[in-house]
Amino acid sequence: MKTLKVLAIALIATLLAACAGPTKHVDNDNLFCAIAGGIAGGAGSTLAAGASGGAAVGGAMLALILCNNQPEAAEAEAVAPAAVCMDTPPAGALLDAQGCAFDTDKDGVVDGIDMCQQTPEGVQVDIFGCALDEDRDGVADYKDMCLGTPLGTIVNTDGCPLPGEKLLSLTGVNFATNKAVLTADAKEILEQAVTLLKQTDDVLDVRVEGHTDSRGGDNFNMLLSEKRAEAVVAYLESQGVSADSLTAVGMGETAPIANNNTAAGQAANRRVDFVVK
Repeated sequence: MKTLKVLAIALIATLLAACAGPTKHVDNDNLFCAIAGGIAGGAGSTLAAGASGGAAVGGAMLALILCNNQPEAAEAEAVAPAAVCMDTPPAGALLDAQGCAFDTDKDGVVDGIDMCQQTPEGVQVDIFGCALDEDRDGVADYKDMCLGTPLGTIVNTDGCPLPGEKLLSLTGVNFATNKAVLTADAKEILEQAVTLLKQTDDVLDVRVEGHTDSRGGDNFNMLLSEKRAEAVVAYLESQGVSADSLTAVGMGETAPIANNNTAAGQAANRRVDFVVK
């Protein structure tokens, strides 16, 4: 009988240690521990009164199972992996499961902000993800065969001006009086034409038109305008523009753009136009 009492006391102590141990849950599991303790206590009382030791052992074992068979809390809780991104996604960006922004076309502008999401790889883009168009002619630089087209010029799908489009005009006092000799100021202004025509002389043919005001005879003005156009072409060729892309034409006083009755109008009419053939 004493042996059974000792066994009951040992089992009860084991139960209490299990319920008070470091692996015990501190929330709803306390209820199970209390119930198990009651069972074990009842088993102990029964043993003290002479009940069979098998019932006491069974009650104690049940308590141990209920109280001491809980997984470690740290092991039970899964830790979500932290998002790792090269850069902090900007507002409006579309994000993947890791919280990183998509950049479908790999142009450096993320989806959700990128207004041109199919930009070819390697093409330079603006802050909106669209290919650069420096001359603003509606044709992206990487497709533009005539870079530097003057603003407002009508172009084709290759970015080159349509026939009849005026690329630029050389106006003002550009020649010595009644001569076809370029002034120093005219040569400086012509640098703009040199830059443009050197970029396009393999795809564009340009008519260099010389114009005069209405003073002087018609024949004289026609000849003078032709000589001046030829002088401009010669200068452009000396600066590296292909001669094959240029044609000098004298227009005389036949195509005025201003009133020849005023000094300002006459100055505007004395010009050299660069027109796409």
